Amino acid sequence: MTGIGLTSTLLTAQRIFAANTRSLAGSLERLSTGKRINRGSDDPAGLITSENLLAVLATLGAEVRSLQRADHVATVADGALGPTGDLLAQANALVVANANSAGLSDAERQANQMQLDSILASVNRTARSTSFNGQSLLDGSATITAGGEQLALQSISTGNLGEVVIDGETYTLADLSGGGRLNIVDGNTEGAQLAISAAINEISTMRGRLGALQRNTIHAGIESRTIAIENTAAANSQIRDTDFAAELVNLRRAQLLHGASLAALKLTISAQSGILALLGRTKD
Repeated sequence: MTGIGLTSTLLTAQRIFAANTRSLAGSLERLSTGKRINRGSDDPAGLITSENLLAVLATLGAEVRSLQRADHVATVADGALGPTGDLLAQANALVVANANSAGLSDAERQANQMQLDSILASVNRTARSTSFNGQSLLDGSATITAGGEQLALQSISTGNLGEVVIDGETYTLADLSGGGRLNIVDGNTEGAQLAISAAINEISTMRGRLGALQRNTIHAGIESRTIAIENTAAANSQIRDTDFAAELVNLRRAQLLHGASLAALKLTISAQSGILALLGRTKD
């Protein structure tokens, strides 16, 4: 029977065609963006979870960058302390040489003192010039903070390094300079050796603490957070990203349904046009 009900058939065909068009557009959007969730209406609960995971990823990334920065600071400080320790070892050899004065001329003893003064000047220069991003590291003002731990870096200037108490008096490396109380020409060479030994021990201890901070706090923290980033990113991808294999199947299905509904809509319109043409001939 052909009647006015054909109009409802046309409306149904239009509705199905529009739904299939939206389905096809959605599939194309997911494939082109690589995201299964492009707006809240795609998956409200999934969107909330994904956004929370993205916030966690941002926090973890910031923590990794902070730890990496701390690692660079520690590396710069350790890089300056290493040569300082070598210089102090040379200074110790000069003190030992002058302490065993047999066969040494006064000129040689003075020459050794000049070398020692040069070494002490180099140590002070290292204390003043070692810095990271404008912050001095070895003048006693720097503290490295990483993973909730702090390491204060002491000053390695000769006035602070190698402090010893001899006969109730306090001495430092600065007293080994020419004319100082522990100079190696006519001063207390035994006291000079004690001061240098103390300074070498302080430098070694600082390097050991830096190494422990880097290994047990910084590097371990970077590794654990990097693993957390990988796992969190994988979870977020599982929730938010497009499954291309499945979506290609959906696309093919949407294309077939879209084509079929379009053909059905054309047939319905053609049938409607035939009725109108028939009515027109009847009127004539």
